[in-house]
Amino acid sequence: MSGYTRPVKFPLGKIHVSIAAVEALIRNGFELIHLLVRHREGDYGEMPYDDRQVNENSIKQGGRVFSIYPLPDGTVIWIDTAAGWAETSVFVREEH
Repeated sequence: MSGYTRPVKFPLGKIHVSIAAVEALIRNGFELIHLLVRHREGDYGEMPYDDRQVNENSIKQGGRVFSIYPLPDGTVIWIDTAAGWAETSVFVREEH
């Protein structure tokens, strides 16, 4: 369905993005906003099924939400919204 978006599941708060993540997104032709929208709508990327369920339960309690998005060159972007949803961090796996 064209133009359809899922409901927002939680706010992102203040967004922090590492330089390495910005460089990887540019290198791969990805816009950060698209990954952030997926994250807040409950599309957690390449998270295993059990971890997706952890996210869903965490959302009900105002807890931490985590997503994993691999890019074409093999770089993996991690998005982590802290419990309480006051801030979201975007970084590459190697920075964690």
